[in-house]
Amino acid sequence: MSDKVHKRFCAMMLFSRMRLSGLTAALLFPALLAGCADQKQPTQFAPLRYDNLSQINLNVNTLTLVDNTVTHPVAGDIGYKSPTPPVQALRQMVQDRLAAKGGITSANSAQFVIDRASILHEPGGTLQGQIDVHLDILNPDGSKTAHTEAHATQSLHPDPTEDTESQANLYNVTKGMMDSINTELDTQVHRALGKWLVDAGGMPVEGAIQAQPLTSDGSPATATGAGAAATQEALSPVSAAKTGQATSPVTVPENAPIVAPSTDAATSSTTSSTEAKPAAAPKVQDTEPNAIFPAGEDDDSSSSSSSTKATSPKAGYLKLPSQPQ
Repeated sequence: MSDKVHKRFCAMMLFSRMRLSGLTAALLFPALLAGCADQKQPTQFAPLRYDNLSQINLNVNTLTLVDNTVTHPVAGDIGYKSPTPPVQALRQMVQDRLAAKGGITSANSAQFVIDRASILHEPGGTLQGQIDVHLDILNPDGSKTAHTEAHATQSLHPDPTEDTESQANLYNVTKGMMDSINTELDTQVHRALGKWLVDAGGMPVEGAIQAQPLTSDGSPATATGAGAAATQEALSPVSAAKTGQATSPVTVPENAPIVAPSTDAATSSTTSSTEAKPAAAPKVQDTEPNAIFPAGEDDDSSSSSSSTKATSPKAGYLKLPSQPQ
C-alpha cells in the first residue's frame, strides 16, 4: 500500500471516530437532562418554631410588638415568597421566647420592634437577607429607660441552573437569618437588659431590678392591712419567740424607754442610786434556839433596819437581877 493510500485511510478512520463520539454525546445529553429534572427541590418545609430555646422573661407589665416593615417596606423585597416569610418567623420568635413576667407590681412595659426583615435578589443571582430588630424598656410615661438591638444577615448563591427565587432557596435564607438573630438577641439582652430579667415565676434573678409600686405622687407605696400586720408580726419579739429565732430588739410602745421629766440633777442622781440599791439579804436564824422566842423573832416591817433589838441571853446564862440592899 502506497503512502498516499495509507494517509487517506487514517484520515477516514479519525473522522469516523469523531462522528461516533458526537453521535454518542447527542444521544446521552437528553438522558442527562432528564436525570437532573428528576431531582426536584422540596415543596414541603417544616414550620419555624423557637419554643425549644430558653425563654426571655422581662420584669415588665406588658409586652407589645411593632412591625415597622409595614410602614417602611424595602424596595425589591421578595421575602413574602418564602414558605415562612422573615416577618412571620420573627413574630413566632417573639411569641415563643419573650414574655412579660413583672405583673401588676411593675409599672414598666416592653416593646419589641421589627425594623427590617427582607430578602433581596441581587445582581449575579445572589440572595441577600437582612433582619434588624430592637427591644425597648419603657417608663409609664413612654420614655425609654433601657434599650438593645440585634442584627442578622444571610447570603445564598444558588446554582445558576436552578430557579434562584425558589421556595427552597428562600426558606434556607430565612432559616439561616433566624438562627443568627436568636443567638444575637440572647447575647444583647443579657448584656444590656440583664437587670430586667426575671425567672418564670417573676422573681428577679441575681442583679435584676425589683419593681416597687408607686403612689400617685411618685413616692414608694407602703404596706397596709394584712401586709402591714404581717410585717409588724415579723418584727415583734413575740413572733421571734414563736419561731425560736433571735431578732434584734425592736422599740414598740410597750417596751419603749421612759424618759423622766427634767428635775434637779442631784435629785435625779439620788433617785437613781436609791433604785439601784440592792435588797438586803434575808437574815439567817441562829443555830441555837432562842429561849424567849423559840419560833424566832417576829420581824416588824415598819421598824428601821438600823434599830437594835434586845434579845434574851442564851440558855445557861440567865441571871436574876440583884436584890437592892
